[in-house]
Amino acid sequence: MRLVSTTTNKILLLGCAIFALLFTANAQENSPYSRYGLGDYIPSQNVLNRGMGGISTGFVDYDNRYDLKTAYPKYQSVNYLNPASYAKLRITSFDLGFEAGSRTLRTQGTNSTKFTGKIANISYLQLGVPLNRKQSLGMNFGLRPVTRINYKLDKRERVSGIDSVRSLFEGTGGSYEVFTGLGKSFKNLSIGFNVGYFFGTKDYSTRKTFINDTVSYFRSNHQTKTSFGGLSLNAGIQYAAQLNKTTRLVLGARGNLRQKVNGRQDIVRETFTFDANGSPVRIDSVFVSSDNKGTIQLPASLGVGFTIERDDKWLFGADFSTANWSQYRFFGNTDLVQNTWSVRLGGQLTPDIFSKNYWSRATYRVGFNFGPDYVTADVKNGTAQDLSQYNITAGVGLPMRKNPYTNQFTYINLSFEYGSRGNKNTPLRENIFRVGLGLTLSDLWFIKRKYE
Repeated sequence: MRLVSTTTNKILLLGCAIFALLFTANAQENSPYSRYGLGDYIPSQNVLNRGMGGISTGFVDYDNRYDLKTAYPKYQSVNYLNPASYAKLRITSFDLGFEAGSRTLRTQGTNSTKFTGKIANISYLQLGVPLNRKQSLGMNFGLRPVTRINYKLDKRERVSGIDSVRSLFEGTGGSYEVFTGLGKSFKNLSIGFNVGYFFGTKDYSTRKTFINDTVSYFRSNHQTKTSFGGLSLNAGIQYAAQLNKTTRLVLGARGNLRQKVNGRQDIVRETFTFDANGSPVRIDSVFVSSDNKGTIQLPASLGVGFTIERDDKWLFGADFSTANWSQYRFFGNTDLVQNTWSVRLGGQLTPDIFSKNYWSRATYRVGFNFGPDYVTADVKNGTAQDLSQYNITAGVGLPMRKNPYTNQFTYINLSFEYGSRGNKNTPLRENIFRVGLGLTLSDLWFIKRKYE
């Protein structure tokens, strides 16, 4: 037992040290495609699920062999993406996830260039609580980032009569969601919903400098800043069928209707110069419009999926999801986005959960997902091109030694993802590598003490 404790403590310390270094480093992420829509979507699945390609619609972390027992003798992760899974919470679980990695941009053609930037995000914070175990009623509270906008591009081109123009395209921002949800089970059928507040910012600008040997031109800045926020709502359903004594099938569906959030926008058109520190300083305001009210229309989405699980041994599942991004409007304007879909496949295997060997009790995961991105930023011969993308994933679940004389369980999940966005027909291609670290801290609350 001492060997197990020493091994897991070293793993935990190593993981925390790696992520501390990555998060204290100066992030230099640069994704030009985040200019469109609401930005690049951050994977929202639990790190456990991300190791299996992101399958989550039919996933519920639950062992029905301990359904109505006082003590639930294992940890439970929280599956936000299908709130029906909250109904099966039997132990209070605090879930938090982090991700770090790199994104490599490569222009294609004869003069190919490459840029590599860092990725660092907090993926989610969640607290799942079983409100009533006998009635199968559970609740979850959480906070997560949804999208991220971060790009900076420097373009130089020749213009007739001016010599050359330098354009600097820059954008920052992103969106977040704070939410709570309920799940209720009726025998084999579970239903649930999340309600929350969706909010964020989008700030993008284009600065132009005209370069001429004889004529001096003012630099121009076109900048638009937007902040937005509004209620969000999504729901899910799961049905569990016991195929035999040790094997279970779970079918799931989740989705949301088209939603609107309110926003405010500031628009600036100005001339500027740079000070001694290289910061832009306004010379004259050509056009300024502040506090313009508008709405952002978010698309409806739907997902279906299943998992098949053998107790203490293996799990396999698949998801299919789609989102109607043709409904998207940003202050009444369309954008270079399209309807999209994705397929996710994955599974996990535990060699021998009762073994004395620590690595035999660990859980190993693999997965794969693919489908076009919702952005169609590239145009070839006047026709929008799909941004095809795929991700290959792997993961491992590492059990920690249980605290003696308590009902506390700790589990570490690691995920590894390698993906690509774009193809040989797009002028820009991205390769992404992510490492996810998930910590699940479970404890049995609200136990009625008995005295004899």
